[in-house]
Amino acid sequence: MEKAFRTAPLGLLARWIFSELDTRDSVLGIPKQNFQVPGSRLASQLFGRTLAAPLGVAAGPHSQLSQNIVASWLCGARFIELKTVQILDEIEVSRPCIDAADETYNCEWSQELKLEQSFDEYLNGWVLVHALAHKLGLQDPGMLFNMSVGYNLEGIQHERVQRFIASMRDASEFLPAAIDTVAKVYPGVRDIEIPHQLSNHITLSTMHGCPPAEIERIGRHLLLDLGVETWVKLNPTLLGPGAATRPAQPDPWLRD
Repeated sequence: MEKAFRTAPLGLLARWIFSELDTRDSVLGIPKQNFQVPGSRLASQLFGRTLAAPLGVAAGPHSQLSQNIVASWLCGARFIELKTVQILDEIEVSRPCIDAADETYNCEWSQELKLEQSFDEYLNGWVLVHALAHKLGLQDPGMLFNMSVGYNLEGIQHERVQRFIASMRDASEFLPAAIDTVAKVYPGVRDIEIPHQLSNHITLSTMHGCPPAEIERIGRHLLLDLGVETWVKLNPTLLGPGAATRPAQPDPWLRD
């Protein structure tokens, strides 16, 4: 299936989401009675914001579209690791990128959208979730967006990736237009203060075989040069063939 990947305009999504909620008591096909609102005992503070639950979705095809982000939030996800972006954003890949008809193959390489489109999707998802939370009577979405970037230092230092990171950290230039679009459908979005910082933390994704020294250089760049909170996603292959394939030792606590 080698078809062009197309996104849905924010105005269309807003009309779909809020009209369905008003007329069918559901959003994106999810019945209202299945919306998940975490209890207060699950809440914590992370990076100065409220995280309503330490649960969410990992980066993948499912977290690159705004409607998928909205669906994840409605189903209880509060920590959203956004789809990994990189400078090589026009590579032709097999689709679907994960084929599980029999044996499962992951053909994925990177995002199926251009960097600028990825930012638009994340911004749209951010505004839609905040608007929905207000509509549903919640004080705060309790949600954090986590950026994911890859896959080498040269690519991450490219001006387009740097601009993407900067825009995610301060979207004040783009936020008003997105709010205006949603307000045409749900005027209440103007009554809430939507943070202009979508995210200030990054999960670093590197390819299998990436030298540890390269990963360290990227980590230093993110932490010291950009000043963003950083997680490093460790691939098992970094342990070497022996450690990666050695059977795990039985846990003595799990004895019969």
